[in-house]
Order: sequence, then structure tokens, then C-alpha cells
Amino acid sequence: MDPQQEVPKRSGLWFGESLKEHQDVRLLDKTALVVCPTLALFAFMLFWPIISQINFEEVFFTPLVPFLMAALSLLGILKNEAMRILFIVSLMISTVGVYLLVRDLTKRHLTAILAALIYMLPPVPVFVLTYARQGLYQVELEAARNFLTIVYGDGGQFLGLALIPFAMIFLLRYLKSAAKIDLLLTVLLCSLIFLASRSQAFNLLLILAIVSLTEFFLGMARVKIRRFLLVVVLSLGLVAFWYTPGFLIESLLLYKNQLALNIRFLFPLFFILGLIVMFFAFVFFAKRARRQPIFVALLLAVVYLAIILEWFLERQALVPHTHRLFANLNMFLAIVLALAAAGIFDKLRLLEKLGVARWSAFAKSLGAIVFAIVSFVILVFLALTFSPYVVLLLAGSGGVWTKISLQVLADRQDAQALAGENFKLIRLETNAWQMSLGVILSLVFLSYLLLLLIRDREVEE
Repeated sequence: MDPQQEVPKRSGLWFGESLKEHQDVRLLDKTALVVCPTLALFAFMLFWPIISQINFEEVFFTPLVPFLMAALSLLGILKNEAMRILFIVSLMISTVGVYLLVRDLTKRHLTAILAALIYMLPPVPVFVLTYARQGLYQVELEAARNFLTIVYGDGGQFLGLALIPFAMIFLLRYLKSAAKIDLLLTVLLCSLIFLASRSQAFNLLLILAIVSLTEFFLGMARVKIRRFLLVVVLSLGLVAFWYTPGFLIESLLLYKNQLALNIRFLFPLFFILGLIVMFFAFVFFAKRARRQPIFVALLLAVVYLAIILEWFLERQALVPHTHRLFANLNMFLAIVLALAAAGIFDKLRLLEKLGVARWSAFAKSLGAIVFAIVSFVILVFLALTFSPYVVLLLAGSGGVWTKISLQVLADRQDAQALAGENFKLIRLETNAWQMSLGVILSLVFLSYLLLLLIRDREVEE
């Protein structure tokens, strides 16, 4: 080898300590301030006529939704009406959350708008347009409730899902910058998700782990691992008053028994496919931050899809209530499809041809709204075109829809039988010492979190 040739510097296998300074981008710029309320209003106008007529049935194992329903009851709002309000609010929040998550990851409004619209799309050709033409009878409203429960989740699960995009946003910001305000917001959001739904609590841990993993590969892995663990510990500590040792053990055993019973069915096909997908995903991602959005969304979509396919094709459930994962799959699959469409737009160089970079803030906001309307019309047209074929594929005694619907009805009946009444909160742990210990731990972790914030503020001053 020529001695004058320099040997390339080793990369550090993605775990090097070098990282470019994090450039913080405002979460709500002028365009986002216009788009967010527009999307929320659009979701309300589109779905409220149907949701306002649905009678919900649900039993709760975590206290957030019952607490919110009790708060609304002080205003004279009945329980079923309160559940309708919480459901439509969750839909509005989750739609805005998908937009802001993709916007924060990609720094692009049009891709984020497209993701939010695709996320809202599934019920439109099946129920919304039918309702607009002729209204829905009671049996169709029951079908609409089951469909919305599958696509978005029941009340508590949906509220937890709606907060997940925001938790992802502030976790990523905290891992990059270590700003204490981001830590506070991440911990509070994670705690609310834990208190909204036990199912979404486990989903949240999986999602945060994958999101953090992508950040580890971008550099400063050891520092970011410590930050990630701090978020998890503080979040669990704040909800210790409800997630007592007994509650945690019972919940973990539920997942452990289901997984231990059926994990052998992952081999060999799904295990091999999973390894192949993981390998190509890591090779594709490498240390390129701009590929982080598609890597996160695709990996989460593949994980949820693999678990659902295992349940449907092999009739083996790796986790309890597998049908509830459709809500998470719908969210991340919408993001994947939007990012794929954005890649096509980039290849065609449409934005460059339109000169969008030279537009004023008002023109960009107006263009974003026009893009949203046109995109939604095109998506609805495509959905109406292909929905009859999808219905033929899913319908029938052995179809996906039939199996999922039966599972939803069975879970609902079991929960109602356990509770004895609708909208009841079931407390799994009634041991006095565990409840007292949980309250004390929650106060300790809350004090520690406040201490971190106060100390950081003193250092800044």
C-alpha cells in the first residue's frame, strides 16, 4: 500500500460519540398553526355525525378515562355522551399527532398532511359516505362501532394511541438535546398513556424502545441509553399508585403466558422473515438521520403486521387481545404509505417545479390546505374504487373481518360479565399496603422530577 495514502477513519459501528449538534425546529410554525386546527375540525365534521349516534360499551382497568368521564359528568353530561366526546376528541388529537410526528421527523408539511389523511381514511368509504347518502340503521351503527373500535381502538385504548405520537416527538427531542422541558413532557405523556390503557402501555414501551434504538445508531449511544432509561423509570414511577406490584405481576403474567404458549409458532417462517427484514432495515438505515422516519414507521408496522398475521394465519396469539394491535398498525402503516408517496414526489421533483421554496408563509399555508383537500378527494376515490374488492376478500365466515368482529364481541362480553355494568372501573389490586406503597413511590418520583427541573433552571440562571 502506498504510504502516502491515508487509511479511512473507522466509523465506530454507529456507536461513536460524535454527533452533529441538534438543530431544534419549532414544532408549531406558521403553517402548522393553520394545518393542525384544520385537520382537527375536518376530523370532527367527518366523523361526529356517526359517533354521536353510537352507544359505546366498555370496561376500564386503568383510571384516566373514568376520571375524565366523571369530570364531564359535573357538567351534566351523561356517561355515554361523555364517551362519544372522548372518542371524537381522541380522533382529532391522534390525527393532529400523526401530522406533527411526521412533520417533526421529516420537516415537511405535505408528507405529514398526507399521513394524517391516510390515517383517517379507512372508515370513510365504508360508513361515512353511506351515512351521508342515506343515514345508518341501528345494525349499521353497531357495525360502525365495531369497525371504529378495530381501526382506532376502544375509548381507553384510543386515548392512549392518540397521545403516542406526541410522546415519540418529545422523546426524540429529549434524546437529542437533553432539554428538561422535553423530559417533562415525555414523562407526563407516557404516564397519561399508562393510565389510559394497559394495552397501550405495553405498546408504548415497544414503540419508545424502537424509536430510541434508531437514535442510538446516530451517535452518543451510551448517553442516550441513560436518557431513555430515565424516561422509562420516571414514567413508571409516576403511575406507581396504580401500577402496584400486584397489578404489574398480573399484567405481565397475562402477556408472559400468552407469549410462552405460542412463541414456538414463530419458527421458522416468521422468525426468518423477521431477521431478513431487520437486517435490510439496519443496512438501509445506517447512520443517515434523514432515513430515520421510514425506518421507525416501517419497523413498527412490520412488527405489528407479523403479530397479526401469526394470529390470523396460524391462529396463534402471541399477545392478549391481538385484534387491538390493528389500531397501532393503522397509524404506522399510514406513515409508511405517506413517506413512500413523498419519495415518489421527490423523484418527480414536483415541489421544485412549483417553486414552493419561494412561497410566502401565507401561500404555503393555503397550499397545504388545498393539498389536503385534493389529496383526500383522490384517496376517497381510490378507496371507493377498491373497497368492493377488499370487502370480498375480508367477508365470509372465514374472513379476516368476521374473525376480528367475533373477537371484539367476545372480549366485550367477557369484560361486561366481569364488571357487571357498563363503564365500570375495575381495580385489580386492592391490597392496602401495595396501594400505600404505590402512592408513596409516585410522590417520590414526582418530587425527583421536579427537583431535576428546578436544578436545571438554576444552572441556566
